This record gives sequence, structure tokens and C-alpha cells, in this order.
Amino acid sequence: MNSSRIKAIILEHFLLLRHYLGQMVDTFYWPVMDVIVWGFMMTYLGRLGGKTEAAVAFLMSALILWTIAWRSQQDITVSFLYDVWNQNLTNLFTTPLTPSEFIIAVIILGLIKISMTLLAMAAVAYLFYAYKIWLLGFAFLPFFVNLLLFGWWAGILVTGLILYFGKQIQSFGWGFIVLLSPLSCVYYPLSSLPPFLQKVAWFLPTTHVFEGMRAVLAGAGFSLDHMIWAFGLNIIYLILSGLVFNFLFEKARESGRLVKLEE
Repeated sequence: MNSSRIKAIILEHFLLLRHYLGQMVDTFYWPVMDVIVWGFMMTYLGRLGGKTEAAVAFLMSALILWTIAWRSQQDITVSFLYDVWNQNLTNLFTTPLTPSEFIIAVIILGLIKISMTLLAMAAVAYLFYAYKIWLLGFAFLPFFVNLLLFGWWAGILVTGLILYFGKQIQSFGWGFIVLLSPLSCVYYPLSSLPPFLQKVAWFLPTTHVFEGMRAVLAGAGFSLDHMIWAFGLNIIYLILSGLVFNFLFEKARESGRLVKLEE
């Protein structure tokens, strides 16, 4: 593994970030607008009557945490798609660059971008609604790490699928994680789902993160069981997604799909 090649990929995408408005919109505009719109809605409901302080804490925490998962997955798949759209993919993989080096580079880039997104969202939430992300205390760190891992394995899996099946499924770059959101129980407890869906949702790491978040905010303390489940599932899925990606990459290269992807 060559660190120089990894740094080169990171630099390439930083230059894209500077020159492509779309990447700046994804990094800052949509996450910040989500905080503003949902915050105004809670303010309005508060004026109609009832206590909203607890509801704002639940909603803002869920929104910010879900954005971590959403952005970390998109940062991998969209970084890959930018190379496809710019017809740069073949150039990259005719060099000694390996698939694992590419993935590591976009993960590092994604970490930098999600940190900027998180800071922007936390600042707006605090300035507009006096919401403090540190309400979650030390629990925020394991939540953050688990959602990053979730986004990474989802992004690696989707990238592998796009490599093999082509641009006709590139919408998965944005839509895959949305398919999982109803079962992730982001804004409502697991008990809200029908019993048979609860069993399915139990095998999503995100479900355990958001159940753990609600327990912390409700004063029930940090759930070690949920975090063990989340970490365990994420590690298993990360290994499996890596194996699937390598398999699909090799199949795409052998069959010529890698070249055709840019057509």
C-alpha cells in the first residue's frame, strides 16, 4: 500500500471540492437546511402548545447523527462517480493504484468533509435553537464511530454494485441509504415498527445507535448492549462489503465493464 497514491487521490478530490459547486452543496447546504427547516417546524409546534425542548433534543440529535451516516456513505460513492463522470476512472486504475488504496483515500477525504458538515450543523443548531450536541455526552463518540462504519460499508457495497452493473444503478449512490432509513428507526423507537420488521431492523447497526441515542436523552443511560450489537454488525458488514467489492471489481475489470462504465 502506497501512501503517496492515497494522498494523490485525496488531493484530486479536494481540488474537485473547490471547483464543483455540487460538492459544496452536498457538504454544507443540504445538512444545514435540514437543521433550519426541522427546527422551525418544532418552534411552530411549540407555539401551538406543549413542551418542545425534549422533542427538539430528540429530533436534532437524530438529524445530526443520521447525516453522519448519510454523508459518509455518499462521500465514498459520489467520489467514485465523479471519476466516472469525468472519465478519469480508467486513468486511475491503469496506474499502480489499487482498489483498497482508492477506498482508503475517499474514506479519509470523507472524514474531513463530514467533520466540516458536523461542525456547521452543530453551530446552526446551537445559534438558532440553543441545541447542544454535547447533550449526548461521551456517548456521542461511539455513536459517531458506528455511523461512520455503517456509511463506509454501505458506500463500499454500492460502489462495487455500480462498478459491475454500470451507471444505470448510479442513483443507488444517493438512494441506497434512504432504503434503510425506515428500518433504522431514526425518528421513532423500534417498538413503532410491526413485530416482523422489528426482527429485521435488529440486524441494522443504525437501529442500535438510534435506540441508544433515545435511551441517553431519556435519562436511561448509555446502553452497552446496543453498542456491542452495533459494533459487531458493522465489523461483519464491513468485511463482507470489502470482499464483495473486490470480487465485483475483478469481475468488472476482466469483463471490460470498468472501461465501458465511462461510455
